Parts: sequence; C-alpha cells; structure tokens
Amino acid sequence: MTRPIVLVTDCNDLAFAEMRGAMWAAADGAPLAIEPTVFTHPMSVINAAFAVRMMAEAYPPETIISFVVNPLKLRTERIVGRTKHKDILFEGTNTGVAGWLVDEFGCEELYELHDPGFVPFGGKYVHAPAVGKLAAGAALADLGNPFPLERLRRAERTSKLVVHVDNFGNLKFPWPEGDINNKGRRYRVSWPGHSVEAVLWRRMMEREDGEWIIYPGSSLDLWELGEVRGRGVSAADAPPGTVLTIEALDSPAAEGE
Repeated sequence: MTRPIVLVTDCNDLAFAEMRGAMWAAADGAPLAIEPTVFTHPMSVINAAFAVRMMAEAYPPETIISFVVNPLKLRTERIVGRTKHKDILFEGTNTGVAGWLVDEFGCEELYELHDPGFVPFGGKYVHAPAVGKLAAGAALADLGNPFPLERLRRAERTSKLVVHVDNFGNLKFPWPEGDINNKGRRYRVSWPGHSVEAVLWRRMMEREDGEWIIYPGSSLDLWELGEVRGRGVSAADAPPGTVLTIEALDSPAAEGE
C-alpha cells in the first residue's frame, strides 16, 4: 500500500513545492501519493492543530500527516509518531499542533528526529526528507530517539475560541454550553472591534439573506457563526485564536417548531 501524504502548512508560495520535491528525493524512487496541500492561517498553531485533526478523520488509516507551521521563538523538538486509532503517522515540530490529534486518537509511539542542528528551512531540509523516508518504508525508530509523551505540547482549546475561518467567512469554535434545543434564541456575539446579533438555528440556509446564525457545524462537534448568503467575517477580522463573547438576548423561543 502507498500511504497518502498530507502536508499541512502556512507556506503557500513555492516553499510548499520545495517540500514536496524534497519528499520525492528522500523516497529514492519509491512511489509516493502526495495529496493536495492543506494551507493554514499564517503562524497559527491552533488552526494547524484543527487542520491536522480534520485530515486524520478524513483520510484512511496509515496516512502520513506532516505539519510545517512554527511561530514560536524557541526551536522546539522535531517529532514523529503514530496514533493508536487509525495508525496515522504524524510528523512536524513540537509546537502544540499534534496535541489535538493525540488527545483524541491516542499515541502508540513517539520519537524525536535526529537533530541536524539549525537549518534555515526545516520544512525542506528536515521534515520533508523524514516524510519521504517514512513513505518509502523506514521505521519510525530509524528516524530518531524515543520522546516522552508527557513532553508533547498542546495548543489551547477553550470554549468559544475560534479555531478556523472558512472561505465563506464562517467561524468554527467549541461551545460546550450550546444547545440546539434553544433553537430560535437570539445572542449577541462579540469579539475585538465587532459585534453581531445572531439566532441559533439548525440549518443556516433556511434563514434570510444577511442574517447572522449560530449553528451546529460539520467539523468535530464544533459550532459555527456565519452570515446567510453573505461575506461573513474575514480571517483578518477574527483570526484563529480569537475568543468570542456569546450573550443570550432572550429566552428560548419556539420559532419554527
């Protein structure tokens, strides 16, 4: 079986092509199945963590997911591991990106890649070659030394924290307090520099153009905020990592029931 390779990165210029080329070079003639690149919000660990977790759900067992997103000042460990659920291989820098995946899929084994020291583009000179070798059949233990699971970093995931903004301007966020039984209830949703009034509804497109809706989303039991057939919010206005304030404006309504 040829393992699918999914690259999750904020390098959306020729750098992603360089990384793909480095994978091919390291594979030394072995066939590769490199999927379309998954681009994330620039330098956002939480958005990359969301993307990795989503790809692990979407792709088949034994997929290799490599993530190259590192906004941290410190040069953290480069890691490679395998999940218990679905046998997903993951590879990248220990910034917190892998935490969401491991928390929900478990971790069967984890290693720190052999450290070549500082290089100006680790995605090309360290991560991509490691992925190419994995895809060609190398064992994880061949690439590094055992790494303690307790040292794996996690990106913060709290209620009402924006983890993704899609191309329609819809915000995705966890909201454990949300309850679809409150369908029809109105809320004030605020974040720095913005405030909208939104109604809680199950199906966004049933509502009127321009209306703001809070609704159960399609991803990982997250909720979404969006504008019906409108432009919504750009990632510049509410980037991943933004914390929303959600305040009820009325009692639960029976509208549409």
